[in-house]
Amino acid sequence: MRKIWSSVFLVASLLLFPLRGLPADKVNISHSAVSGSQVVLWVVQDSGILRKHGFETQILFITGGPTAIASLVSGDVQFAIFAGPAAVTANLGGSDVVLLMTFLNTLEHSFFSSPAIKKPADLRGKKFGINRYGAADDYGLRLALRKWGLDPEKDTTILQLGGQPSRLAALQAEQIDVTLLQLPWTVKAKQAGFNEFASLVDMRFDYLGTSLVTTRSLIQKNENLVRRFVRAFVEGIHFYKTNKEASIKSIAKFTKLQDPVALEETYNAYAIKLMARLPYPNLKGVEVILEDLAKRNPKARGANAKAFVEPRFLKELEDSGFVAKLYGG
Repeated sequence: MRKIWSSVFLVASLLLFPLRGLPADKVNISHSAVSGSQVVLWVVQDSGILRKHGFETQILFITGGPTAIASLVSGDVQFAIFAGPAAVTANLGGSDVVLLMTFLNTLEHSFFSSPAIKKPADLRGKKFGINRYGAADDYGLRLALRKWGLDPEKDTTILQLGGQPSRLAALQAEQIDVTLLQLPWTVKAKQAGFNEFASLVDMRFDYLGTSLVTTRSLIQKNENLVRRFVRAFVEGIHFYKTNKEASIKSIAKFTKLQDPVALEETYNAYAIKLMARLPYPNLKGVEVILEDLAKRNPKARGANAKAFVEPRFLKELEDSGFVAKLYGG
C-alpha cells in the first residue's frame, strides 16, 4: 500500500510541478506541414514552455506519413505531429505508434478554384492538386466528392503536388483547377482572386486531424518523459489561447508570412475556434478512418478505436486540476 501511495504522489508531483535544476531531456519532434494547424508546435517552443518542463527540443520537418512513422519507430524522433490516418494505418500494419492528443478533430480545409467553378457539379472532369495520397487534404477531398455524388477515381484527376505554397502556385499557373487549402494560405488565395466555394469545416466530418503521436515502446521505456511532454503541450495550448501577440509572432515565423490579415485569421481559427483546451483524440474520428480503410485493408474491419489512442496522460491532467488551474477555473 505504501508503494502505491508513493507512486500516486510521484505522478501528482510531476503533473503539478515542472522539473527544475535537472539536465534537460533531449527530444526530437517532427512536423509534416507548414500550416496553421501545426503552429501550436512553434508556439510551445517559442514560449519557452518546453524548456520550462525540462526539454531541449529539436524540431524536424519530415513530410510524408510513412517517413515520419519510420523515424518514430526507429527512435530518431520521439514525438511527431501529423494527421491521424497515417498513425491508424501504421498501427494496423504492426507499428506501435499511438495518438496522445489530437489538436483538430475535424477537417478544416477549404476548396479553392477559378471563379468559373461555383458548385460541386462543376468539379466533374477537373484536376485537383493535393499534398500527397493519404494526407489530410486527400482524405477530405475524397469524402467531399463522394458526398457530392462524384467518384474520385472516375470523375476527377488527383495530382500530388506537395505543400500549400506549391499548390497555390499551380492553381495560379492553371496547372490544376482546384486545390484544398488551410489558413493562412486561404487568405492568400482569396487575395489572388480565387473562389472559395466549399469548406470542410462546414461539412462537419468527424476526423483525426493534426495529432501528437509517439510509440507505446517509448511510453513503456520512459512514461514520465511522455507525461511531462503532454503536460507541456497542454500548457502551451493555454499560452496559445491567452497570449495573442506572442502567438501571432510564432505563426509568422513558422509560415514565413507577414500579412496581418492572414495572421489574425489563422490565430482566431486555430487558437480560439478549433483547438480544445484538452485535446482528446476523437474516437468517432478513429472509427470513420477505420471504416474507410476497411475498404482496402481487412485488418481495419472490427478494429477497436480505443486501441489507437492513449488518453490517460490528458485524463491525469484533467483529474489533477492542472487544466482548471491554468484557466483560473
